[in-house]
Amino acid sequence: MHRLFPASSARIRRSELTWVGTITPFPLSRTYRVRLRYKLTGSPEVEVLEPLLQKRGSDNPPHLYPGKKLCLYLPRIGEWNKTMMLSQTIIPWTSEWLLNYEVWLATGEWSGGGLHPR
Repeated sequence: MHRLFPASSARIRRSELTWVGTITPFPLSRTYRVRLRYKLTGSPEVEVLEPLLQKRGSDNPPHLYPGKKLCLYLPRIGEWNKTMMLSQTIIPWTSEWLLNYEVWLATGEWSGGGLHPR
């Protein structure tokens, strides 16, 4: 991941990868600082560190798990598994989520599809 995102940082402690990097989903978009955490025994979790995610009026952004973790895929149907590279799946999906978030802030419509987490 460092090769693709040279300004990022990564560490592994107690079998958990933590990656922090910046993503700009579109040339006119803001730049977001995100953190990815992943343990081999679990699923990747991504959260936006900066800027903080905003509400639209009184509505929280859609497709968030508790703790403001991004809902990027459906674990139950196998959209992601441990054989897939984080740099080719989770990071691009994070960029796509952020672009859909920006559209939602402007229009109130979530254009990313998917199902809301329960």
